[in-house]
Amino acid sequence: MAVNDFERFYFTHAGCRLSYVDFGNPDKPDLILLHGMCDHALSLVNVARALKDTFHVVALDMRGHGRSDNPGIYTIVQYVADVRALVQTCDLNNPVIIAHSMGGHIASRYTAAFQKEVASLILLDGMGPPSWTEKPDRRYLTERLRHGVDFVSAMGAEGRQMKDSVEATRRLRKNNPLLSEAHAAVIVEHGVRAHSKGGIGWSFDPRVQMIWHTFAHYESEDFWRSILCPVLIVTGSNALDYWVQLQPELRGQTASYRDSLIKRQAFFGNAQHRIIEGAGHMLHYDQPEQLNTVVSDFLAS
Repeated sequence: MAVNDFERFYFTHAGCRLSYVDFGNPDKPDLILLHGMCDHALSLVNVARALKDTFHVVALDMRGHGRSDNPGIYTIVQYVADVRALVQTCDLNNPVIIAHSMGGHIASRYTAAFQKEVASLILLDGMGPPSWTEKPDRRYLTERLRHGVDFVSAMGAEGRQMKDSVEATRRLRKNNPLLSEAHAAVIVEHGVRAHSKGGIGWSFDPRVQMIWHTFAHYESEDFWRSILCPVLIVTGSNALDYWVQLQPELRGQTASYRDSLIKRQAFFGNAQHRIIEGAGHMLHYDQPEQLNTVVSDFLAS
C-alpha cells in the first residue's frame, strides 16, 4: 500500500479538537468519508485511495475516535454539527458523502438537514438492523432508558490495555479475519494511544456508545424520506450475521432482513442497492476491491 499520500490537519469545533486527513487534489470534486463506531478516518483508507485521483477526499476522525479529542459526551447532534464544521473549515462544495455504520446515521441526518449541499450519499451498511426503525412500545422505551442510565454510569474513559502494536494487530485481525495485514497496520498505527496502565489502548473513547441513547432509531425513516439526492446503499451478503450478535432474535430471519432492505431503499427518492458477496458488516475490511468497484461505478454513472 502507498504511504504518506495524505496530510493530517486539526481544527476546533464546539470545544473539541478534531482531526481529519486530506488526500489532496483540492481542484477535484469534494468527497467526505465518515467511519463507523470504534474506527477512525484511516479505516477507510482503501476507499480513499481508490477515489483520490478523481475526488478531493477528506476523512474525519469523529469526536471520541482516532486522533480527535475524547470530550466524554457524544450525541448525534454533536456529530452532525462536526460534519458541518468540517465542510465549512475545508470549504467543501456539494460533497459526496460515503459513510459506514454509525457514520451512516450521521450522514443521513446531515444530508436531510442540508439537502442542496450534498451531491450524493453512499451508505455502507449504515442503516442499522431492521427492527431499529420500528417504533417500540412504552415498556421497551422505559427499559431502554434505564439501560442507558446504567450503561453511561458504568463506562470508563479507557478501553482494553494491550502490550504493543503487535498485540493490537493480532486482536484486530482475529475479529476481522478477512482484513489484510497492510490495512490492519494502518488502522493500528493511527488508532492507538498510550494506556494509563502501560502499553497501548485503542484511541476511541468507549463512552462513544452513548450516541445510541441520544436519538430515536425509528425517526430514521422520516430522514430517509426527505433525501432526494442519488443514494447508494451497500450491504454485505453476510451482514445479517453481525446484527444477530446484537439482536439474537434476528437469527434465521434472512427473508425478513431482505424485505427490510427493499423497504428501506424505497424510502429514498433516488436509491440503488448493491450487495458485496463474501462481506459482512465491515465491507471495507472484508472485500475492499469489490466495494471500491461498486462505489466507483456508482459515482461515474
